[in-house]
Amino acid sequence: MNETLLALTLAYLFSTALLLLVLISARVPVMAKMALMVMALGFDFASYQGWKQSQGWAAAVAMPDKFLLHYAVIEEPDKRKNRKGAIYIWLSDLAGDKLADQPRAYRLPYDQETHAKVESAMRRAQAGNPQLGIHRRGDDLPEVKRFLNELGDKPFDIEFVAVPDPALPEK
Repeated sequence: MNETLLALTLAYLFSTALLLLVLISARVPVMAKMALMVMALGFDFASYQGWKQSQGWAAAVAMPDKFLLHYAVIEEPDKRKNRKGAIYIWLSDLAGDKLADQPRAYRLPYDQETHAKVESAMRRAQAGNPQLGIHRRGDDLPEVKRFLNELGDKPFDIEFVAVPDPALPEK
């Protein structure tokens, strides 16, 4: 937790404590006091979760179908430390073939096939060849992968291709 989130959490707790003090001295039914306290704590928690999403933490939302890869960090599984591993990808959405204003971080569960694909795409991107990613699911997966997907064995499939050269206008 960084200093900003710690300060924000302390500020929320302070405001909730002030509300508690006001409610103690107010002549309001006890049930209304308890309901207000629960609501205040709920709003504190919800706003804290919202700040986590805006602070660059990996998103807990589905990845876009087409994206531009910026960077990736691969955390391999470690049985000694009881870590399952994860793949963190920083990308920009290409919805409607238009680049999103800001990139976003996503967290993928670790598997060796995705590890190899992401690592290869990162090598090509670092060599100066920007990479487009295609997140396939459901109907556009090959038949075998679709069967594995239905079994719950492979939740997603990602492919990377080089960004095509721009079409130049004719003279």
